[in-house]
Formats: sequence, structure tokens, C-alpha cells
Amino acid sequence: MIGKFGKLFNQMEYYALITALSVMVIVIFSQVVMRYVFNNSLSWSEEFARYLFVWFSWMGVSAGVKGKEHLKVELLAEALGKRGFLNAKEVLSIIVSLVWLVTTLIVAYYGIQVVQMQMKLSVVTPAMRMPVWIGYLSVPACSIVVGIRLVATIVDSVKKLLGYDNTGLPGGESEVES
Repeated sequence: MIGKFGKLFNQMEYYALITALSVMVIVIFSQVVMRYVFNNSLSWSEEFARYLFVWFSWMGVSAGVKGKEHLKVELLAEALGKRGFLNAKEVLSIIVSLVWLVTTLIVAYYGIQVVQMQMKLSVVTPAMRMPVWIGYLSVPACSIVVGIRLVATIVDSVKKLLGYDNTGLPGGESEVES
């Protein structure tokens, strides 16, 4: 069940990122054409592209966690591995993910506070007259998704450290005897 939901969520995230980037490029290109060819500009395009870019960036953080594509320094893990600490890479991965998770939860908490304040103040953007909180919502929403992905990463690392594979059984044994 979770596997199907996870796969569906990954696909939705992938298509949301592609759509956001495509729309952003089209809007910015249209703005350039309008400005330099027709000597007229779209009043809302820069603002729209800016908010879309913020959402795109925060969604990209989540996609990076999923794909383990964020920068990391493995010098310490390699040095400890050479000294005989066989599981140093997994242990350090768990520690780093836990610190990142705590940081992400703090960012989500304060992001929610900012969104609530913007909602109370009813602030709107100058060009589109869109509520400002919609742009700020990207921080807590995507931080929560990053947090969920980090928990999954930590669980996978702990399973790997304990010798469990994808079947959930020690040593990769299958439930059915051959």
C-alpha cells in the first residue's frame, strides 16, 4: 500500500516539477517577447515566475532527498572505513539525516507561523493581487514532504545497518523456501 502511494507521489512530484519549470519558461519567454517586440509588458509575469520558482525550488529539495542527490562530504566515512569501522557510512548517514530532519521540522514550524501571520494580515501581491501566504506556503508544505522523505531514508539506513534488505528479512532471505 505504501509502496503504491510512494510511487504515485513520486510521479506526481516529477510531473509537478516538469510542469512548473515549463510554465515558468513560457511565462518568462512571453514577457521578453512582449517587452522587446511589442514594447508592452505583462504586469504579472515577473511576480508569477518568482512565486513559481520558489515552489519549484522547495519541491526540488524533496526530489533531491528522494534521489540522494544532495551534496555530501564522504571524507569522514571513507577515513573511518579504512580504519575498520565497516558501517561508518550508514551510521554517519543516519546522524546527518537526523540533524537534517530536526532542522527541517524547525523550518516547517516557523514556516507555518509565517503563513498564519500572512493569512491574518491578508497581504496580497502588488501585480496579481494574490494572497502572499500562497508563496510562503511552499516552505512548510515542502519541508513536511522533505521530513517524510528523511524519515524513510533513516528507516532504510537502519535496515541496511541491521542487515535487512528490501524483503524486510535479515540477510535477504525470502519467505518462501525454494
